[in-house]
Amino acid sequence: MENSIKTPELIASTGNVYSCSISESRGRENGSLDKPPGQLSPSPEPREEDAEWNYFKSAQWSADGTSLLTNSADNKIRTFILPPDLLEPHSSPITLSPYTIHANPSPINTLAPYPSYTLSSPNTTLYLTSPSSLPIRLTNSLSPTATPAAAYPLVSPTTEAYQTPSSLLWTSPTTFLAGTDCLIALFDITRPGSGPTQSLPTIPSKRHKMKGGGVGIRGIISALSLQPSAGEETGVGMVAAGTWTRWIGLYDMAGLGGTVAQWSIAEAADSVAGIGGMGVSQTAWSACGRYLYVVERKSDGVLVYDIRGERKMLGWLVGRHAGTNQRLGVDVFGADRGMEVWAGGVDGVVRVWEGVGLSEGAMERSWEWKAHDDPVTSTVVHSSGTVVATCSGQRSLGVQEADLESDSENDSESSNSTDQSSSDSDCSSSDSDDYHKKSSGISPQTSTRPSTTRVPDNSIKVWKL
Repeated sequence: MENSIKTPELIASTGNVYSCSISESRGRENGSLDKPPGQLSPSPEPREEDAEWNYFKSAQWSADGTSLLTNSADNKIRTFILPPDLLEPHSSPITLSPYTIHANPSPINTLAPYPSYTLSSPNTTLYLTSPSSLPIRLTNSLSPTATPAAAYPLVSPTTEAYQTPSSLLWTSPTTFLAGTDCLIALFDITRPGSGPTQSLPTIPSKRHKMKGGGVGIRGIISALSLQPSAGEETGVGMVAAGTWTRWIGLYDMAGLGGTVAQWSIAEAADSVAGIGGMGVSQTAWSACGRYLYVVERKSDGVLVYDIRGERKMLGWLVGRHAGTNQRLGVDVFGADRGMEVWAGGVDGVVRVWEGVGLSEGAMERSWEWKAHDDPVTSTVVHSSGTVVATCSGQRSLGVQEADLESDSENDSESSNSTDQSSSDSDCSSSDSDDYHKKSSGISPQTSTRPSTTRVPDNSIKVWKL
């Protein structure tokens, strides 16, 4: 297939403010913000992690399309409010600066903006986060402080320790789902401080030596997505859950009305499509609710399922270039010529597949462009279809730290591997790490040691289509 030539126009960016270590970016950010000293980020005690690059883990549009909410390596949620003249002609790209910066005490596994987020109604500008080993937090993105408006504990009944969800999903303006080890929990935000109102175990029993005896889907629920209302033909409100153990489960009535289907994607991804994979990192639906898109880590593509009838694999997208344990987000957009899938790769290139679902088998990209010099961690299309935002970066030691430790590379690599499995929110579950090691012999991604001349691309960019 001959790709059409399209070059989106860069209209806004964070520049090089975060293209450095966590500690250095703190100073750069404070210097770029037009705020009184009392509202700037304080300088905490130096930590070992501060030598790492401050890459962006994810970015999401608010429901009203006015703001971008991001999650970064420094455990901070930033809210960027896009200027109203964004699409007007400018001599150079607009510089993006965060309106608020919310520091968290531990790495954040997942971020979920409120589904009714409206900038003109401050009581709706909310988001959920799941910081490691702490209750789920509901915070107002416009608040000058990171103090949560409410917290919702998810506690293990056996250890009484906090369970950290690997996925969060709003199912209505007052309820959300949290996915953790073999469990999907439903919370009501009108009951702050309370645990789940209902729980759905994804296997009959964790005590069984076979973890459910082969029934249900075992593993941490790493991805959740809600099917758009599509009438009686495909059902209303099904939830698609994915696990690090490469299983998909469909649950009716917004996730808690019963199991519709469960299946493993391992054979389809490895033997049929040949795109590989190391655990589901994202599930997404077409606008009509007919097609389900399954995204994995260490995968070169995306699986496409027709969930009607036999729920067969319709086809797969190839050439995604996402051979990393890091989550690289994918977006789905309903265009005039059918569904589009937008995905960034480890090579910094964003690829677009058009007319997805109109044909079976393998599907090559329709067009692409070079967006970043590091892995593209999120590609999110604005609801208008005229703008797309991307963010980038990867976990790595900063330049100064790399120089200091160059004489002890072997010891450092061992240490970094241990640190990666414990502190990287994308690989924080022992369930997923153990499964990866046993099933393929591939260890989790370790910190990359950059060249002393290497300048990372940890940035947000907004493009005009």
